[in-house]
Amino acid sequence: MHKLIGLHLSPLLKASWQSAVLILLILAVQWIFALRLNPRWRYGLWMLVVIRLALPWTVPSPVSLFNVLSFREFVTSLAGGQSNSGASGGAWSQPANVVSTDQPNDVAAIHHGRWSRLGGGASWLLWVWLTGVLGLALVPLITHWRLSKKIGRQRPLIDAAVMNVLEDCKQQMGVRVPVMLIETIAVDSPTLFGFVRPRLLLPAGLARSFSLEELRYVFLHELAHIKRHDIPVGWLMTVLQLLHWFNPFVWLASYRMRVDRELACDALALSYGREEEHQRYGRTIIKLLEGFGRPAWMPGMAGAVGNKKCMKERIRMIAKFKKTKRGFGLAAALFAGIGLITLTDAQADTSQPGKDLIGTWVLVGEPGNIGAVPAAGGRVKLITDRSWSVTQTDPESENTIYHHGGTWALQGNEYSETVDYADAVTKNLIKKTFKFTIKIENDQLTLTGIGNPWKEVWKRVKTDSLKPLKTETTSLQGTWHGKELGSGSTGTVSLVVRGSNLEFRGANTNEWYHATFSIFDSAPKQLVAKITDCASSDYVGTTACAIFRLQDGTLTLTGNEPGYPIAPGSFEAPGTRTMVFKRD
Repeated sequence: MHKLIGLHLSPLLKASWQSAVLILLILAVQWIFALRLNPRWRYGLWMLVVIRLALPWTVPSPVSLFNVLSFREFVTSLAGGQSNSGASGGAWSQPANVVSTDQPNDVAAIHHGRWSRLGGGASWLLWVWLTGVLGLALVPLITHWRLSKKIGRQRPLIDAAVMNVLEDCKQQMGVRVPVMLIETIAVDSPTLFGFVRPRLLLPAGLARSFSLEELRYVFLHELAHIKRHDIPVGWLMTVLQLLHWFNPFVWLASYRMRVDRELACDALALSYGREEEHQRYGRTIIKLLEGFGRPAWMPGMAGAVGNKKCMKERIRMIAKFKKTKRGFGLAAALFAGIGLITLTDAQADTSQPGKDLIGTWVLVGEPGNIGAVPAAGGRVKLITDRSWSVTQTDPESENTIYHHGGTWALQGNEYSETVDYADAVTKNLIKKTFKFTIKIENDQLTLTGIGNPWKEVWKRVKTDSLKPLKTETTSLQGTWHGKELGSGSTGTVSLVVRGSNLEFRGANTNEWYHATFSIFDSAPKQLVAKITDCASSDYVGTTACAIFRLQDGTLTLTGNEPGYPIAPGSFEAPGTRTMVFKRD
């Protein structure tokens, strides 16, 4: 489920908002060049929207409009509840299903609640989208099926004079597709139905109330729909409209496409007549509007009558129509220019940010909660010009817990990692791609998940600084008593250190820990302890990271919660606990 959301909804949202920009641009161009654009080209501009809505991806270009207009934060906020089924190569935490419970740095439990909530939100978003698609699809499908069933039982019209007019119009327009003429009460105005075996539906009584000349104008308009392939294009646009049902601009574009389609068909029909026939053609359209109703809209139908606003536009166009080839150059330039800047995407900028990525990084926390570079057991990310890898080690034994990597890409401030290889622990991540927004400040790299919940802060380090030498534990040996600062408790806390083992007891008698530990010569010094036993079984086997200083016989110890893989950045770091001890 989460994989489906990450792989499909995010590209759908991106295509949707880029199409919204394109739709507004086309409407503006149509308004600016209203008198200079042929109706056929007005309609042709909408094909750019169809193409953009249908494209699953676009090619980066330096002239793309989206180098300037970026809605990535908007997409991220909408897709923020989306989660991938695995963890990123540089993920803050590994998912519970790929990290064994005996690993010392099992931080998945810390974020499990957040992960569950995000997964639920993503599922809810997907089901709302699917419900909208399926619910709205039922209307045209049922309507089409009912009409097809009604007219399937009716016989074609065999009036010789009417059929001769239809055949003359087909020959004049070069339409070679067989067209069945049916008179039926199922429609309220002349309508072309279907495109595999098109049927021209006439309302009952229309053939008798219209002259042969008027019928010729009706037939020319409907045959124009066949010649222009309007019905299959209508079906395609309907499918895309259903996929993007949440976007009001797509609905607006669909409506304007139908209006411009009728204008284009009128223009094509008029191009086969003489100039003195234009007024008679217009009067025939008005007669249809006055005598017959407006047809119900379906993707498989194309009628000759629209709403009153549409009809006013058509009458104005018919009155001013002139056969001319002028405007082709302008239209072609607009089509090519708009397509070039909107059917492309923002160009990847790997110049300076790409170079700044290369190096060795160690995880130090997340935004607002940055710790010190781990003295041992750190999560290290190595980035070269094309590849990356992440290695997590045990702080006590220095054995590798997991290791995976692959290739990376940078597009603007969107950084993506594809997992190409992994060990047995994280092998389920192979072939998955994870995206992040990226920010580099000095030697600090911040990655914020797109379609995943992770927020990571990495610090650039030299490889020889990743393994500080262990120091002797002699200075901490003995029994210590003291208090916890800022806890509001008046009780005493104690720490007993014997060799490489320690025992801690809090002011609350139910809080106690037994652990083995190591000290590392960093600044400040770090104490890394592996919990061997405690009152809470959830902490057994996890690692606790702390910093300490010993000054004038006073031991100050500041630590993070067991399982958190980062040592505090300072003795006043938020979310930490600080104890002050005196040796007995």
